[in-house]
Amino acid sequence: MNRRAVCMGALVALALVGCKRGGDDKAAGGGRTAGGGATVVGGAGVPLAVGPAEDLRVTEDGRFASYLTKTRKPTVEGIPPQMRLGELYVVPVEGGVARRLGDGVTNVPGGQLFTPDSKHVLFLTGYNLANQSGVLHVLELNEPTAEPKKLGEGVTYFVPSPDGTKLAFVEGGVLKLGALPAGPFRPVGGEVSTAGFSPDGATLFFKRKLTAGGGLVAVAVDSPADKPAEPRKLADQVGDFVSSPDSKYVAYQVRGSGNTTYDLYVASPPEWTGRKVASGTTSFAFSPDSKWLARNDGGKPEVMGDLYVGPASGEPGRKVGERVKDVAFSPDSRALGFLAKYDQSAGAGLMGVVTLPEGEPKLVGSRVPNFTWGKDGQYVAFLSRFLKPVYSVDLMVYPVGAEKAIKAQAGVFGYGFTPGNSALVFRSGCIREGRACDFQALPLPLSPEAQPQPARWLQGIYSYKLSADGERVLATSARMDSDAFDVAVYDVKTGARKTLDQGAQLPAYFAGPDDSLAVYVLKGANAGVYAAPARP
Repeated sequence: MNRRAVCMGALVALALVGCKRGGDDKAAGGGRTAGGGATVVGGAGVPLAVGPAEDLRVTEDGRFASYLTKTRKPTVEGIPPQMRLGELYVVPVEGGVARRLGDGVTNVPGGQLFTPDSKHVLFLTGYNLANQSGVLHVLELNEPTAEPKKLGEGVTYFVPSPDGTKLAFVEGGVLKLGALPAGPFRPVGGEVSTAGFSPDGATLFFKRKLTAGGGLVAVAVDSPADKPAEPRKLADQVGDFVSSPDSKYVAYQVRGSGNTTYDLYVASPPEWTGRKVASGTTSFAFSPDSKWLARNDGGKPEVMGDLYVGPASGEPGRKVGERVKDVAFSPDSRALGFLAKYDQSAGAGLMGVVTLPEGEPKLVGSRVPNFTWGKDGQYVAFLSRFLKPVYSVDLMVYPVGAEKAIKAQAGVFGYGFTPGNSALVFRSGCIREGRACDFQALPLPLSPEAQPQPARWLQGIYSYKLSADGERVLATSARMDSDAFDVAVYDVKTGARKTLDQGAQLPAYFAGPDDSLAVYVLKGANAGVYAAPARP
């Protein structure tokens, strides 16, 4: 009996038993023993599938994982070195039979994806590098005996609706739209390059190829089959576009005079008549509550435009920043962050924050390349490059409404907020060219009087993921003896840490109910896809 047959279905009892792989397990702890009786660290995982695997992915609900096997690098010049083609499989993370879905599936973006509702997987087989197309299939994940269904040939692009019930795909340049999984799929436009649904799924936007004018077109999704809605063209020569979260507006760029900059327009259904709201626009965004539209205006190829924020309908707004790049609203829509007086050669600007609707803009950091908001909108964190006394990239945090930002840590590589906004986490003290870092956390909220004192959670990590509740960390550490990684889980409250396995590929994922499992791929003698209890 092979190892896969022995272990499949055993994941419900992961906390009680371990399955043998590559050696004998200790009966009590599940840790493998090597020759001479030496204990091997890890060995907590159970194989979901045995054999070399790559490109691991997990559904949004954490119930299924997909991966590629028998991968090969296409013998075509000019392709990315990481590109692979292989056989696609999918397997339940709590144990079950791995299903082979097809061959010639690519790992590049657009080759495969799970629908947002985690009910289907969409993928292209027989991927053709010359025209970047393949045969589109769909599989119902919750039907164990279901077979993949072919939806189209020569498909170059596909996108599901936000609720996962509809699908749009481009077959031979023709955009088709229908219900998952079986359709029918009706043609809605020709010479199409890409498409996207509005957040409510009621409208499908698509862009025509540049050879067909590069126009942006909108069509109602749920029009009657016997009288389909007529597509409405918004404009030609369109660049980026984005819908407001409530789907009442769409903002889109139209190439301006001279073909060197883009003008910004806003339109709304059902007429979709655009209103010009800015020129020379490179950055624009709607607020999460769909009340505001931020955009830079008056930009030129060599300089960014000034930032204005106003109603989402596109009515005139007020100026809040100069020469701005990268705008982002806080999650609660009460503030706007941006990089002002942006230096394109340095890739950095001044960190600006303005509270809405009438707050005065504040510049709270310099030489800032990027920033991110905390989940509750009370804090914004950003990196700042300090030149004296020595060059250092330091992490700063700004409590919205405060007089100035606070230095959280010097020498930071990667940062973010925990899901519950209880801490600002980051990697620092890195060695081995950033492959081994301390993982630290600055507790929130911050006290205005006290100097911030980060706590060190882990040492020597390379990457990390946080569980949905923010109470556990799934971390990887780069090995010294190979290009593989060790996978460990850390409990924030207890401080307990446990190595789950050694010799893994990136990435590793939380999966299963309530992120109860860790899923990862092992290399070497124990190659395969594994799942382990995601608790120390």
